[in-house]
Amino acid sequence: MRTSTLSKIALPAIAALLLLPISHAQSATQSDTSAAPALWKINCPGVPNVPMTSDAEQSMPLQIVAALKCGEEVTVLDNTEGYTARIKNADGQTGYVAAMYLKKLSAPKRTQRAKSAALANGVSRWEEGAPGCDQFMNNGRLVESLTVNGVTVQVSLHDSGWKLRANVAIANESPGSIGIDPSKFILDEVGAHGRPLFYQDPEELAKNVTHQVLWTETTAGPANVPSQSSSAVINATNIDYRASAVPTVSAPNYLVQHQSAEDDAVRKQGKQTLVNTAEQIRALALKSGAIEAGSKVSGAVWFERGKNPRQLMLRIPIENQMLEFPLSFKQ
Repeated sequence: MRTSTLSKIALPAIAALLLLPISHAQSATQSDTSAAPALWKINCPGVPNVPMTSDAEQSMPLQIVAALKCGEEVTVLDNTEGYTARIKNADGQTGYVAAMYLKKLSAPKRTQRAKSAALANGVSRWEEGAPGCDQFMNNGRLVESLTVNGVTVQVSLHDSGWKLRANVAIANESPGSIGIDPSKFILDEVGAHGRPLFYQDPEELAKNVTHQVLWTETTAGPANVPSQSSSAVINATNIDYRASAVPTVSAPNYLVQHQSAEDDAVRKQGKQTLVNTAEQIRALALKSGAIEAGSKVSGAVWFERGKNPRQLMLRIPIENQMLEFPLSFKQ
């Protein structure tokens, strides 16, 4: 009886001892995979390459696994401050290299991606202070900036007294390309007597050009527009952007290049003919086409001018999303 009892106790204990190294190995493996190893490169001034050996001591004759080129990136798996460090090269080979030939790479700077604005039923509306919504001054003119799913659209609206002109910049930080078509942009007057202000083809403008097409008399500021239908926004409050709007600076200014080109065209316009002004219209107009990932475009889009423009909504379709910008002119 006593022998049988001891056997029952001893067998599980022996099994536990036998399994203990395996548990340690599993724990070590889990620890290795949980921590992302730092990247290093081979630094070998004066020699063409550095040997990676299968043994940490690098005893003679050398048991070479691979010859590492200068500048080659490697992953350090174990570096206990000894003579050698255990590494892995780009081909997945592991071995040991003298620590003196290793140089740690500085961590790449991460660019902070702008927050995305809220999207409801495929529509996102600019709202002061909301995530993904910014505003800033560009050459004395207020710009509304809206970021949705990596795509940033920035607009400023100007009244020339003849046409309304939207300066628009689009930056694509999404994974794929996006398509734009300015003729699909929509500008509406909102309120009891609201109506659409139709897109103006820049080619037609160029044919019937007037100096006023580039001159700016007034610039629109943001408008507090409720989220109800256009029939319910009669009492939307006008905001004089020069006095009330508080610019935010978290969004880059993608309009600056276009604004500089436009200002230069306006400065020269007084000395130029209407033919030259037509050429400027064609050059400054926002073009249809694809915007590749990491690219940006900017340009002007013209619209019909209402008799007394006050509360307006500019809608810009980007793929299957609609971005809305409420704007107002102080009368």
